[in-house]
Amino acid sequence: MKSLLAALLLSCCTLVQAAEVRFDNFYFYQSEAVMTKKGITVDNLGRYSRGVQSAVYKALKSAKLSPSAGYLVIAIRSDGDVATWLDMKPTVHEYYDNQIYETVRRLQPPLIKEGIFVFAIKMAIDTPVHTKKAVPNPPGFDEARKKLADPNSIEHLVLSLWPE
Repeated sequence: MKSLLAALLLSCCTLVQAAEVRFDNFYFYQSEAVMTKKGITVDNLGRYSRGVQSAVYKALKSAKLSPSAGYLVIAIRSDGDVATWLDMKPTVHEYYDNQIYETVRRLQPPLIKEGIFVFAIKMAIDTPVHTKKAVPNPPGFDEARKKLADPNSIEHLVLSLWPE
């Protein structure tokens, strides 16, 4: 009887799975010319984004999350500081949002020559379906845009949300 109970408990434990995080396309808020001026190359962004994806995957691998899809938005300042925002539906719990933020902050970002570089990566948690949303727009971005003289400037938008 004890061995049957142990086998049943073991089988139940294997049914509970950790979060499966998948990444897909990038979205660039800035033009290729601006990215080049800031010092972003395919190589340094590729290395950094692979590091981000791996670190986020490891950070969430033991988490129990509801299926969600959207974007992980990352901003990197020329002083090396990094900020993140999630644009996910349904919204990811604040605890895991903060866990992702802290995980990404610990990584060494590419060197930005001047200003701020902002990009996003499509991210899906526990679903094979990525968002069909073309442009990431995390919570707070619309309200911040309304207060700007140039609402199309991603650098001004990010600075209004993340002052130096």
